[in-house]
Amino acid sequence: MRQILGYILTPLFYLVFGLILGVFHPVQVICWNLWGYKAHKRSVDILNLFLIKSLGILGARVGFFGFDSLPLDKPLIIISNHQSMFDIPPIVWGFRKQHAKFISKKELGHGIPSISYNLRKGGSVLIDRKDARQALEEIKNLGQKIEKMNYSAVIFPEGT
Repeated sequence: MRQILGYILTPLFYLVFGLILGVFHPVQVICWNLWGYKAHKRSVDILNLFLIKSLGILGARVGFFGFDSLPLDKPLIIISNHQSMFDIPPIVWGFRKQHAKFISKKELGHGIPSISYNLRKGGSVLIDRKDARQALEEIKNLGQKIEKMNYSAVIFPEGT
């Protein structure tokens, strides 16, 4: 019965998901332009909390365990499988104190409200999967940045 209810509620979930992205896009732009990185990051954290909570429409529950024991004084590299759009918000929210930055394909840098803006402005890197030299240079730069700032880098190794 729960599975059938999930199928029925999926269009409502996608509507709410899209509305959240649409509402937070101008919020991010305003935060970035008026107050800079810290305000923008806070808006992205809240965006991802809302996206996680929206999963409740489908009956999903998301829990976080062990994040309090993660270090804040050294960079982290987070390697994860990437199954769907549902795994990104928990990573951003769970690792928010570590300032998770993504290694992402350049195609995601345009056209997706909130997500594309955050990838471009929030410190993630957009790589051209057809240009290994550019990709390696971007990844190297991100490595230097996370080392200097004690941020974290997220990569999904099953991608190209």
